[in-house]
Amino acid sequence: MIKPILNYNNEEDRKVLSSISQPVEDIATEEIKQIIQDLKDTLAAAPAGKGLSAIQIGTPVCVCVCSWANQTVVMINPVITRSRGCQKYLEGCLSVPGKYEEIERAQKVWCTYTDENGVTKEIAEGGRMSNIIQHELDHFKGICKLYKES
Repeated sequence: MIKPILNYNNEEDRKVLSSISQPVEDIATEEIKQIIQDLKDTLAAAPAGKGLSAIQIGTPVCVCVCSWANQTVVMINPVITRSRGCQKYLEGCLSVPGKYEEIERAQKVWCTYTDENGVTKEIAEGGRMSNIIQHELDHFKGICKLYKES
């Protein structure tokens, strides 16, 4: 189901977006399956979006979907284990609509996660997908480098 995406410009939404997401204890629950489907549906309905974290649809758990170059990855409890290099990318965020800014991030990351089938995996990505992963994992910590309170 397509869910509304929380917006940093809304005070109530900002409280949720600024909170810390909790690790998923049991990925086999209907609730987690529904969150994953909602993330996929909501991201597909947002043509400019390349990633979406559960907290952006109001559920503070460590689940995100990252999509780039015909590759869509569902990550549960992802952790960046290694990074290399540094690069700036023009970055946007569905929770800060219309704002784009160059953000410096690692050029390549290695990330372990559990997929939606319960399989532990590692992904090694550089370039734009690396940027998307790092952005979504920031959301788990209540961080969005594009949002600055005035």
